[in-house]
Amino acid sequence: MPAALKLQGDNYKLVALSNADNSFLDISIPKLGAEWHAVFTAEQAGTYKPRLQAFEYMLDRLNATPEDFLHVSSHPLYDHIPMYNMGFRDLVMLDRNAEPFAPGYDVLTRPSSPTWNRTNFPQFLILL
Repeated sequence: MPAALKLQGDNYKLVALSNADNSFLDISIPKLGAEWHAVFTAEQAGTYKPRLQAFEYMLDRLNATPEDFLHVSSHPLYDHIPMYNMGFRDLVMLDRNAEPFAPGYDVLTRPSSPTWNRTNFPQFLILL
């Protein structure tokens, strides 16, 4: 995945909003091999996703709106549903068959296998 993320980071502003704490992301984000425009943690936001305050913190810090994002995640409960409710519309669900997705949300779903999985996920990013 680092090569695909690096390619995306060369062309787009990558932003992470994680429920992890600062010390974990200080170690793990550099291993992804891409330039990150911004990395936000629940520790910084003072709340955990799916609380809307975490997303509001990110938007405020970036001086951005939901229209500014294409979001890729495999966590509907923690990411897609609250983001959709806040007005984010460019949402991609990486379906790893781990969490069910509630009907009624307009989210592009990509199966993780056999077409999309950990080994060929970089091609998915390139297609975006």
